[in-house]
Amino acid sequence: MQLPLIDRIRSFIQAEAVLVVAALAALLSACLFPPVPQNWSAYAEAIDWRTIGLLFCLMTVVAGFTRAGLLARVRSLLTRTEGTQRRLSLLLVTLSFFTAMIVTNDVALISFAPLTLLLFQGSEPRSTIITLVAQTVAANLGSMMTPIGNPQNIYLYSAFELELGEFLTAIAPYGIIGLLASIAPCMLIPNTKAALGKAADSKVDTRLALAYGALFLLALACVGRVVSWELCVLITLIGCLIFDRSVLKHLDYSLLITFACFFIFVGNIKHVQVIASTLQSIVVGREILVSALVSQVISNVPAAIMLSGFSSNGIGLLVGTNIGGLGTPVASLASLITLRVYGRSRDAQTGRYLLCFTAINLALLVLFLGLASLLSL
Repeated sequence: MQLPLIDRIRSFIQAEAVLVVAALAALLSACLFPPVPQNWSAYAEAIDWRTIGLLFCLMTVVAGFTRAGLLARVRSLLTRTEGTQRRLSLLLVTLSFFTAMIVTNDVALISFAPLTLLLFQGSEPRSTIITLVAQTVAANLGSMMTPIGNPQNIYLYSAFELELGEFLTAIAPYGIIGLLASIAPCMLIPNTKAALGKAADSKVDTRLALAYGALFLLALACVGRVVSWELCVLITLIGCLIFDRSVLKHLDYSLLITFACFFIFVGNIKHVQVIASTLQSIVVGREILVSALVSQVISNVPAAIMLSGFSSNGIGLLVGTNIGGLGTPVASLASLITLRVYGRSRDAQTGRYLLCFTAINLALLVLFLGLASLLSL
C-alpha cells in the first residue's frame, strides 16, 4: 500500500535531512542575495565541477567493488576467524580504519557495522557497543588519512590544489594517534572466547573486480591531476555502460546534489560584502577550531564547503573538519550509519550506545584539538 503524500515527504526529509537543508540554504540565499548579473550561469560557475566529477567517479568505483562482491567476501572470511572477543574487536576496528582510507568512512561502516552485530551475537551488550563505537571512530579517523577517504578530503584537496606530500605531512600525526585512539577502547572488552555468528559465503566476480580496479586507478590519476576530471568522468561512464550499467542506479546522487547546493549557497553569500567579511574575520586564523566546532552542528562535509569560501588555509580546514568528525553523532554523517544499524538490531540499548559514543568521541575531540594546538605552535 502506497504511503500518503505527507508521509512520503516526511520520510524523505528524515532520510535526506542534509540535502533538504542544503537545498533550502541555496534557495533562500538565491532569493535574498541573487548574483549580479542574475542568470543561471552564475550559479553554474559557483559549483566546483571537478569535485562533483571526482565524487561521481569514486562513488561509482566503490559501488562497483561492492557489486563485485569484494566486501562481502571479506565479511564471509572474517566469520571464520577464531579467537577472543577482544581480538575480534581489534580486528574489526583496525580493518575499518584501513578500509576507510580507500572506500570512504561511509562504505566501511555500511560494510562492517552489520558484520559486528552478526559476529557478536550472544556476547554481552557492552562488548558490542564498545566495538561499534570504536569502529565508527576508526572509520572517521582512518578516512582522514587519504585524499579520497571522505568527501571533505576530496573537495579540499581539489579546491585548494594541495600536493600529496603537503596533505600527508599535515594529516599523518593525527592518523597515527587516531589508530591508537581507535583501538584503545577495545581493551575494555573481555578477553574471553567469541561465539561467532556466521555470514553466508560469497564469491567475487573477477570480471567486475578487474574492471572497477582499472577505474579506481584512473580515479587516483585524476586525484593526482595526471588526467583531467572530464576525461575521468567520460571513461567511467563509458565503462559502466559497457560492462555494468546497473551500477548507475546504486549511486548516492543526493550527495552530489547536496554538494552543488552548498556551492551555490556559499557563492551567493560571498557576493554580500558585509556577511563575507564578517565570516572571514571569524574563520581566518582559527580554521581548525572553527571548522571543528561548526562540524558538530552541520557535519564536517557541509562545514568544509561553507568555510572554504572564507579562508585560503586549506590545510587548517582539512585538519579541522576531519577532527570535527568526532564529537556529536551528526559531526560526521558516517556516524549516523552505525547508530541506525545498531538501533534497528534486536535488543538494542540505544541510550547506552549514545552515552558510550558521546563520552569517547568528546574525549577524543578535546584530545585532537589539544594536539592541533601543540602542532601549530
